Amino acid sequence: MSVINPVETPIWKRYFWRNTASNYIRTITRLLLGVILFRVLFSGLSEAEFGFWSLLWSLFGYGILLDFGFGFTAQKAVAEKSATGEWEELSRLLSTMLWTFVGLATLLGLFFLAIRGLFLGAVEVPDAEYSMYSLSYFIFFAGLALTFPFGLFPEVLRGLQRIDIANWLNTGSVVLNFIGISLALYFEASFPVIVLVSVVTTLLPNVGALFVAMRRLPEVSLSPRLFEWRVVKSQLGFSIAAYLITFSNLLMAKSDQAVLGFTMGVGVIAAYQAGYKVAEMLNLFTRQLQDALSPAAAQMNASGDNAGLRELLLKTSKLTFLITTPLYVLCAVYLEPLIQLLTGLDQIERDTFLVGQILLFAVFSSQLTNSCAKRILMMCGYEKKLLGLSLLDGLSNLCISIVLALSFGIVGVAIGTLIPTLLVGWLLVLPMALRYLDLGVLKYTKFILSGATPLLLFVPCLCATIYFIPMPAEGGFVALALRGGLSSIPAFAWIALKVRKLM
Repeated sequence: MSVINPVETPIWKRYFWRNTASNYIRTITRLLLGVILFRVLFSGLSEAEFGFWSLLWSLFGYGILLDFGFGFTAQKAVAEKSATGEWEELSRLLSTMLWTFVGLATLLGLFFLAIRGLFLGAVEVPDAEYSMYSLSYFIFFAGLALTFPFGLFPEVLRGLQRIDIANWLNTGSVVLNFIGISLALYFEASFPVIVLVSVVTTLLPNVGALFVAMRRLPEVSLSPRLFEWRVVKSQLGFSIAAYLITFSNLLMAKSDQAVLGFTMGVGVIAAYQAGYKVAEMLNLFTRQLQDALSPAAAQMNASGDNAGLRELLLKTSKLTFLITTPLYVLCAVYLEPLIQLLTGLDQIERDTFLVGQILLFAVFSSQLTNSCAKRILMMCGYEKKLLGLSLLDGLSNLCISIVLALSFGIVGVAIGTLIPTLLVGWLLVLPMALRYLDLGVLKYTKFILSGATPLLLFVPCLCATIYFIPMPAEGGFVALALRGGLSSIPAFAWIALKVRKLM
């Protein structure tokens, strides 16, 4: 009988920093190389080729909806069953998911092959280059069909709490994609070759995840003989809830543009997007902190470790507060030059500025209330309640935005996002998590604020920077980076020293 060391460091703590660091490296790499590659493709492809390329990859983005929540279910199941040693059950579950995805991928490939002529006719590709676009179409959707079932295995790595491995595979893929497409354009390769390079480099990290995951799960088999729909039915409620939450979040993210388009016309969307973009970047950057929470919570829930769950919520919420607060304040103070940097606009309209401030505060509030609590609750049997809250948030957002858009324009739409975010987060999601983990509001608040000393250092540094080094009228990346660094580096250095004890 194996003996468990009671003082052994929990697995989520052992991998927390490498998972978080790899998240940021992956995100920054994708952002930087993505911006460069966009310009390279924009200048290197013809107008028709670039439009076709953009259309294909926009369709690929909706592939997340074909997952039906099974990817998130696989992550949860791997975390739980690897903790309890239910290898036979896990083998049946993963085998059923994999071969279900293989069947769906086959149908998906046949469907897009069947409509190839209709699709190419609908988008009006040039007649003289019809065969080239037809071949590119075939390569892209054949690659999509292959990528789809392999997408299960990065989720398996997440369930094993080795998000860092999935991130390194993804980062390597991004670099290879950038190098491959750049070389293909440099040597004037044909458009189908460029599509092939892009598809292959997209497939590679998922295939790599398959081999790494199975080496770490030697007890698991993926034989088609283990296909058993019954084991998936037991997880179906969670899968459907996860799918609907993803679907509602996707719709909610796009609903503001739809409200503006139908109430005020498409001409105002650009002004709204200019303000929205900074908030989107803040959300993208700060949410990398919480990526490891879901598998950790699933494993603790399976083993009945309520004390561990409380510690997980308290410590990650505190870290989120310490890091998100100075980033939010910096974005709010330097919002105008940030918008100018991202959009290239010389002058920022008052409404665009207000939209940016409102949405920044909505993201900040959501990080404090939803980011950690939702991930933990989702893995602890609260998926149906969270689905209800997501639908409430989405419908409230839509209704309030429509009403306020008619009176206040784009600012009203932003307020329509802020109000349900505040109410649902502070009055429903966070209290639900505290009740489940038997944490009092005062105890939670005291713990979160107990490490706020670095923020007291941040405030005078920011004030001194604003007073002694005012932002130049021309703005620019270097000017923003200098002022952001002078304001926040002392505080973040202090945080870095303290979080080693915290985690």
